[in-house]
Amino acid sequence: MARVNDIVLARAPLRIALGGGGTDLHSHYGEHGGFVVSGAINRYVRMRISGAQGELFQLAHLETEQVADPTEIAHPILRAAITRHGDGRPLDLSSDGDVEPGTGLGSSGAYAVCAVKAVGMAAGRDLAGGELAEAACAIEIEDAGRTVGKQDQYASAHGGVNSFTFARDGTVEVQRLDLPDQVHEALRDHFLLFYTGQSRSAAHILSGQVERTLAGDAELERNLLRACAAARESSRALEAGDLDATAGLMNEHWALKRERLAGVAMPRIEELRELALRGGARAAMLMGAGGGGYLLAYAPDPEPVRAALATAGAPELTFDLDVEGCVGRVAADGELG
Repeated sequence: MARVNDIVLARAPLRIALGGGGTDLHSHYGEHGGFVVSGAINRYVRMRISGAQGELFQLAHLETEQVADPTEIAHPILRAAITRHGDGRPLDLSSDGDVEPGTGLGSSGAYAVCAVKAVGMAAGRDLAGGELAEAACAIEIEDAGRTVGKQDQYASAHGGVNSFTFARDGTVEVQRLDLPDQVHEALRDHFLLFYTGQSRSAAHILSGQVERTLAGDAELERNLLRACAAARESSRALEAGDLDATAGLMNEHWALKRERLAGVAMPRIEELRELALRGGARAAMLMGAGGGGYLLAYAPDPEPVRAALATAGAPELTFDLDVEGCVGRVAADGELG
């Protein structure tokens, strides 16, 4: 248990998805297995926890809460994290993030990871790696009842660029990709994120996919099986340093996602994607479940793409890779100045 006056500081990275999205939902991997490639980036969810001065839990997130009983906490992730991983002491907790929620960079999963990490450390238990990821999945999927996959939690807990193999029995194999230097440099300098100006609920969009899967939709099954195979090809292309093949697969991943979202109108996203490609990008795909958020483009010459999307009112989110994953530390009161 951290001492009463100690402060726990934790951060969890967001991620860019590089292939296989949708195959990390239990409705799919429980029957066919799943495979996802993603990279953690140096944009974060952060959390600060100290012992509360009184008898109330004091929480500051997008809203503020004061409750005596943790089961009365309105925020579903914080309620589950504190009831599952807290030690019963009232906490003073605040959180913030580098991007708005619902923008396709895995912020909800990262928030769950950060909450488990910080609350656990405040109670004297420091979870990491797969144990941390699974604990975050449990509170987001089981306790909060959200229809989401597992890739975001695993990407945030582990950091780096990884492939995640989701077995039918629920186990997850994590493989850090062995990337050539030129791929690391390209991910930093030539893969660009642009905000479309629209946000969406991943759980709302993915619930439709789950319903179709459970109904035995053959076209969706074919789509997801190809997405899984294409993600494996993306993994091999990245490790081989073949960025042209990676770009082609990014475009295929977008086409597969667009097919799954055939009934969703996305004129703004289509416009920005076309502008990126006309500006010289080799590939462009929407991050997350679809409907809004960030567009990821691969551009050997990034400046014309930046100029085109800036003119269209799509601001860039610069990033580098994060290799640490979710980290936390305990600081004595007064150490922070």
